[in-house]
Amino acid sequence: MTPAPDADAPPARAPWPPILIVLTLIAGRGLDWLTGGALAGIVAFPGAAILGGAIVALALANDLWCARTFARLKTTILPHRAASHLATDGPFRISRNPIYVSHVAVTLGLGLLLGAPFVVLLTPALAVALQKFSIEPEERHLLAKFGADYRAYMARTRRWL
Repeated sequence: MTPAPDADAPPARAPWPPILIVLTLIAGRGLDWLTGGALAGIVAFPGAAILGGAIVALALANDLWCARTFARLKTTILPHRAASHLATDGPFRISRNPIYVSHVAVTLGLGLLLGAPFVVLLTPALAVALQKFSIEPEERHLLAKFGADYRAYMARTRRWL
């Protein structure tokens, strides 16, 4: 029998999101370089850079909204620290993980802005990695910490969008 998780233990030992984002950007740019830009047509359309910049700007604005929500609740924004309060309002009404939605959007937007096709193509892999290394451990932590309140929140709010 697996022991119940400690409600006060952090959900992860490492701050995975920034590590995974940087790895995605490095791998994407490296593959772009190795292929000599063979797939550049994927991101070479009129307005790609403007679209990418707009996506990045909107994602960063969402991150600020999330940070303000956490600050108001006096709980941590750090993914490797234990939560002290459950955030369910503001951007958290729309998604249980609006910060991770922003991380994926920033990476996609940077791929478009930089004309980096492999960054764009690796963005779905980033979403999967974030779910496995960050979201799922956080969900286990929040279930242990907030129990029925978190289950009710899960029932009414999607994981991503």
